[in-house]
Amino acid sequence: MSKRTYFRINRTNTSNKYLKNFKLISLSAMALLLVTAGIGFGPLGKNQIHADSMTSTINPWWPAAGVSISGSQTFKGALNNWDINNYEMYWSVDGGSLSTMPSNYNGYPHKETSVNVSTWNWSNDGTYTVKYIAKNKKGTEIDSVSFKITVTHPVESITGAAQPATVTGSQPILSSTTVSTIQPISQVGGAQTTTVPTGLKFYVNPSTPARAQADFWRTSRPTDASQIDKIANNPAATWFGDWNTNVQADVDAYVAAAAASSAVPTLVAYNIPQRDCGSYSAGGAGGGDAYISWITGFARGIGTRSAWVILEPDAAADMSCLSPTDQASRMSLLAQAVTILKANPGTRVYVDAGNPHWQTAATMASRLTASNVAAADGFSLNVSNFFTMADNTTFGQDLSSKVGGKHFVIDTSRNGNGPTADSQWCNPAGRALGARPTSQTGNDKIDAFLWIKGPGESDGACGNGAPSAGVWWPDYALGLASRAAY
Repeated sequence: MSKRTYFRINRTNTSNKYLKNFKLISLSAMALLLVTAGIGFGPLGKNQIHADSMTSTINPWWPAAGVSISGSQTFKGALNNWDINNYEMYWSVDGGSLSTMPSNYNGYPHKETSVNVSTWNWSNDGTYTVKYIAKNKKGTEIDSVSFKITVTHPVESITGAAQPATVTGSQPILSSTTVSTIQPISQVGGAQTTTVPTGLKFYVNPSTPARAQADFWRTSRPTDASQIDKIANNPAATWFGDWNTNVQADVDAYVAAAAASSAVPTLVAYNIPQRDCGSYSAGGAGGGDAYISWITGFARGIGTRSAWVILEPDAAADMSCLSPTDQASRMSLLAQAVTILKANPGTRVYVDAGNPHWQTAATMASRLTASNVAAADGFSLNVSNFFTMADNTTFGQDLSSKVGGKHFVIDTSRNGNGPTADSQWCNPAGRALGARPTSQTGNDKIDAFLWIKGPGESDGACGNGAPSAGVWWPDYALGLASRAAY
């Protein structure tokens, strides 16, 4: 089936004559955030000692549960809220002997050790159970966590030569320049999904292409302007990616504007390396370290304020262009991003899970689990697509049952008429706006209907005069609005 791609707002486009004076987000300098452990944003200082009697949880950074790995790997972990000098970490496989994990002080201090998994050959299906154990200086066990991984081995060619275990890419790590002020939280056991407040007000951005278009047409085309008002007057997500030169300042400005209007903003983080497999929305961070630095800035921009984040549309559902090693790295990056974002007390995070007619629920459950959905608030469906509410609800409830009952959100920005007969995804004709954004869904597993894809933004230059991905397209927007059921 054809690939479902998702798109961003093109901040640099100024060709539309209607939008010459339009600015989406001010890039003015913002005041430096006060980062302290006291507001739940930073790690404990190196001299702060966590009492043995308090609850602790091991945070295994790598490998992530459910990933497939090969060759030499760096096993990494940390004991939340503990000074690195006050505990020891050990690892074992399939109940075997314990091996030590020495300290590493780069970035957020943690324990790590190099492990060559190419010698693991006693499991017929390649599945192994890894266990991390933390002990205090007296040798008393503090906590432990077990998770399953799969080990693959090089395949010999017809000449008998072993092929390289690692094809491309590198294992993402937490760099000393990126997460020094972010306190990881556990991805094991997971954060409990909290109830969405009754009467939640989502943020309506007053500076959107839809608002500019409606105002431009107000006198000359008043009927069309009233149709575009259907888009401009409803809350929609704002996308952030590699086009943001200072993502922390941009996110800060956007969230501050929402807070000033006593509303909750919806943000999309869209900067995963090798984004969109080189298709219409190609791009993303240059590597794992660059991505962790970027998502850390994104999280700092939110701070302690309320925000909903849709994490990396496309990333977990579409990995067809990636080698097995890079697929594992991608899921590790998503897992780390969840941890970083959820360190903010007011941030809700939904890991994107594609749509009902892309991957199977079983496949997506495996990928979401490896991407730390346990620590997120849930997952998102139908981003930039057109599938019906019933389709998404059925698929979402099936997927939820496979990932611990996690909640989900549905993108209803353009599914008012459902998909075309052949499920076209790139600017299909005859589509309509779907249900307005709301947290009152009538289903206890669905946290909200959201407009994640901005209605009226092109899916890509795929014919019929369509502009590039993410660029405002007035004619398409007018069609979506005029065919809406309201």
